Amino acid sequence: MPDSSILLPFLIQGLAFGAMYAVTGTSIVVLYRTTGVVNLAFGAIGSMGVHLVWSLMGGSIILPEPRVSGFGIVLYPTLVAVCGLMFLFYGRVFAPLLDKRDPLAKSLGTVALALFLMGIMKERWDTSKPRSLHFPKSTFSVGGTVVSTNQILALAFALVVVIGVGMYLRHTDTGTAMRAIANNRETSALLGVPVRRVEAVAWFGAGLLCGCVFLLLPSLFKSMDQATLTWFVIPALAGAIVGQLRSLWITFGASLLIGVVESLLTPFSGNLKFMSELRRLTPVVFAVVAILWIARRRTVVLAGREMS
Repeated sequence: MPDSSILLPFLIQGLAFGAMYAVTGTSIVVLYRTTGVVNLAFGAIGSMGVHLVWSLMGGSIILPEPRVSGFGIVLYPTLVAVCGLMFLFYGRVFAPLLDKRDPLAKSLGTVALALFLMGIMKERWDTSKPRSLHFPKSTFSVGGTVVSTNQILALAFALVVVIGVGMYLRHTDTGTAMRAIANNRETSALLGVPVRRVEAVAWFGAGLLCGCVFLLLPSLFKSMDQATLTWFVIPALAGAIVGQLRSLWITFGASLLIGVVESLLTPFSGNLKFMSELRRLTPVVFAVVAILWIARRRTVVLAGREMS
């Protein structure tokens, strides 16, 4: 069994990945509360953005550091902007077509988008070969364990996002409108809330978060492929489900925990096939437990109301 000194690097790496799950989960929660769409194309859009940026570099594997190449300074926000615009395009053009449908149909629409983008990537790029897209970083030692600045940046960014989004929803007019739409869409429209415009803000904001996540992810993965990037949304969705697609802070905590558990199981998965499979199923286990707990809680509440 690995000792604590061996597990510490996996713990730090798990916190970094959990932080990215948390940012993704925050995007999923806010978009769902505003539009009723569980966006399962988050990873596919981010993957498309990474591949486009890779092509803009002329197929170069390593991104230049800003201090070395001025083009690098433009390139980083380009990835964020591309993801934001793709989100906005889908939200303004295709999402309204499913506006009157149930949440499942809305979510399946994003699955169709993900499959479409995966087809384009497979046709345009050789997705069988993992690529590295390095982000400038430095390292330092904590208790004999090497920690990268990007791991710290990922965790700090997740905290800033959760706090910032929470404050935005509470203290801005658009945030108040988003909360109003989440509570009652029809009433909000009757009261003069510009529903379409607010939804567009939600889509674009979620896209910007997607771009930021996929700007940081390359520094956390040793190598990336289309499937890894596309289905990165699954653990984040599990965290959002634990938060009942409502609470940003519960989503944040659950996402960190999922990332840590996944990472801590890594040293065991090399020799034990069962542990390897359990590691892959970690997000599913968390989601199923959360769903069962929520269902049991509702049953208890309903039983209490009937008795009273």
